[in-house]
Amino acid sequence: MNFLSRPDQYKRALDISKRVVDIKRKLGLLDTLGTDIYRALYCEIPIVLHDLVFGGCLRSLASDEQLAQWLPNVVNYRWLGSYAQTELGHGSNVQGLETTIHYIVCTFIKETDEFEINSPTLTSSKYWVGALGKLCTHAIVFGQLMLADPKTGKVRSYGPHPVLVQVRSLEDHMPLKGIVVGDIGPKFGYNTIDNGFMQMDHIRVPRTNLLSRFFSVTRDGVYVPPPHPRLVYAGMVGVRVHLIEESFTALARATTIATRYSVIRRQFTDGPNGSLVERKVMDYGNQQNRIIPGIAASYAFLFMGRRLGIAFYSMMDVIKRNGDTSSMAELHALSSGLKSTVSYITARGIEDARYACGGHGYSEASGLPRLYSSYTHIITAEGENNILPQQTARILLKIYKDAVLNNTAVPAGPTTKYIVQELACPHTTLAQYMAEHGGNLVSIPNLVKLYRHRAFSQVANMARLLQEDPDVPMMERWRQLNVEAQRLSDAHCQLYILESFVTSLASAPADSLAALTRLCQVYALTHIDRSLADFLEDSYLDRSDIEVVRKGLRSLFAQLRPDLVGLVDSFNIADHTLASAIGRYDGQVYEAMLQYSLKQPFNSKPVVDGYEEFIRPLLKSSL
Repeated sequence: MNFLSRPDQYKRALDISKRVVDIKRKLGLLDTLGTDIYRALYCEIPIVLHDLVFGGCLRSLASDEQLAQWLPNVVNYRWLGSYAQTELGHGSNVQGLETTIHYIVCTFIKETDEFEINSPTLTSSKYWVGALGKLCTHAIVFGQLMLADPKTGKVRSYGPHPVLVQVRSLEDHMPLKGIVVGDIGPKFGYNTIDNGFMQMDHIRVPRTNLLSRFFSVTRDGVYVPPPHPRLVYAGMVGVRVHLIEESFTALARATTIATRYSVIRRQFTDGPNGSLVERKVMDYGNQQNRIIPGIAASYAFLFMGRRLGIAFYSMMDVIKRNGDTSSMAELHALSSGLKSTVSYITARGIEDARYACGGHGYSEASGLPRLYSSYTHIITAEGENNILPQQTARILLKIYKDAVLNNTAVPAGPTTKYIVQELACPHTTLAQYMAEHGGNLVSIPNLVKLYRHRAFSQVANMARLLQEDPDVPMMERWRQLNVEAQRLSDAHCQLYILESFVTSLASAPADSLAALTRLCQVYALTHIDRSLADFLEDSYLDRSDIEVVRKGLRSLFAQLRPDLVGLVDSFNIADHTLASAIGRYDGQVYEAMLQYSLKQPFNSKPVVDGYEEFIRPLLKSSL
């Protein structure tokens, strides 16, 4: 892969995509998202976006009647789809689509029972849309829904809505009339995916192409709103949940490579009076500090991702069955914040793994540079990481306000009930809590308590800051406190991750419980150490506890050291999908590295092209 041109890389990705479809057909899995196959394969292929994003969005937003008509074409790959929301001029500000001068306008034409879709400006061009550039035949296009107001008769926007649009011919794959579409060009990574652009010039689609499980437009042009406004973005939330779940896969691969390499690589002896055999680099504290937190985070994200996925699909099932949207705001807040928190930690973990492999980690042969460059688009995709936490913060602040006004009697959801509980808690320090409940700082119940208090204190602190200067307009105060909003969101999400890990320990096999418990403690202590100011600022944690945290980490690293290879081998990642010379299961690291160098096409000739034109004249110069 590393030696192919981009067109050849993409053609190879199409070949793999076709093979995946053949496997799904053979195994009777066409009507599934294929998540397990893609997780095991872990290869950037465009068909993933058809199955998980386009197909997932249709399942969330299309009505039963639409699914009966469309889904057979989707699951049998007679259509290939993409999810076209982001535009050249706007990404995170989806609500900005209300300004039709900048965005696509979907205008209902009553006489022909059609929508007309148009890209009126340069910046309204769809951009960065995965699988749009070369693959898709259809796209779910988000644009402003423009209808005549029933009372005034004036055309107005009802906000961004999704419409199914055919992009290319099903006969020869040529773009349809009125559509200009193509690939946006090489990127930092993820280059086997054809992120594309599209401009639409007054194209028309049937009114019934509006995805209408939760909202619709009648034949008379009357808008029927959803039971909850956020349901318009239910498909996007589903994609976000998938990205959060899949962060485990990326981080597990990186830590597997770094761990296996670090028990093969040896550097330095104990000196003239000690053993002359060089030590494995995994035996050094700084190496453990780079790798073990990543292993802990991998397991944490595995357990958290399962819990989040169950919550999302349960919520969608309830909404579809009886229209109950009571859990929508809470899950939207959680998924928004988690996407930011988890992707930042994963990107750092992959890069730490690369650092841990020294110079060999910088080689494409390690698999780590490609893994990092292909993963980090997640930080921006499906909601930019500095924007999403603000949505989380707003919902948490509302719950906090309600709890204060209702004297802690207000009901809260399962992920936010700690706000009510902490508001009524009599303990002002962790020491007071431990004096009553026992244990020490590294005990899991006390770590959970500490994380709950930290999350609560961040909500309370931001609520206070927002009220400090009433003469400043609220929107200006909010802009000034964007960083605090991100800190609040992160604290809330870290609590959810830790609680998910702790809950999963109850069902852990007896022979792995001790190691998993230590990993849970490592995860909690690592993120205390990385965010000490949050935990210390209201004196709930004492400064003397800092050394307890760091000593606890060193002790846990030592206890986990014998189990590290087994812990990453448990991820069960095959060598051919790991694609790393230094992360091989058999430990033949140096043999694989040298073979990688010997076999690369650049070494196919003993004398390099350009020798006669450039090198020889220099060597033979008489100057």
